Amino acid sequence: READPNLKIKRSWDLALGPFKQVPMNLFIMWMSGNTISIFPIMMVFMMMFRPFKTLFSVSQTFKGFEVAGTGVNFLGQKLVFILGNLALIALGMYKCHSMGLLPTHKSDWLAFADPLERAEFALGGLGFN
Repeated sequence: READPNLKIKRSWDLALGPFKQVPMNLFIMWMSGNTISIFPIMMVFMMMFRPFKTLFSVSQTFKGFEVAGTGVNFLGQKLVFILGNLALIALGMYKCHSMGLLPTHKSDWLAFADPLERAEFALGGLGFN
């Protein structure tokens, strides 16, 4: 029964769709944690970003139990869906960082690297000098 290729394909699809099944729960957690900057939302965002990154680096280890030499079953589609699901979770984490104001997306976030403004003219006693 364990060597049944159809059962392995079904279980590999269940594993591949796992990250997409986590998206609604992560959306609910994002909504519940709010947009304030405090320890709870920061921890949620950290875990939302850390777990998918960690699993992206172990995709081959995750599907290693399904791949048996000589069966001719290819799990490339399942791996791609698994990777896309984890990238979707990372995108949710990035959106949460953006909504909390943690991403430098505005011009004012880069003022430390901007050149100071040079005055075009100076006014002295009501007269303009160039």
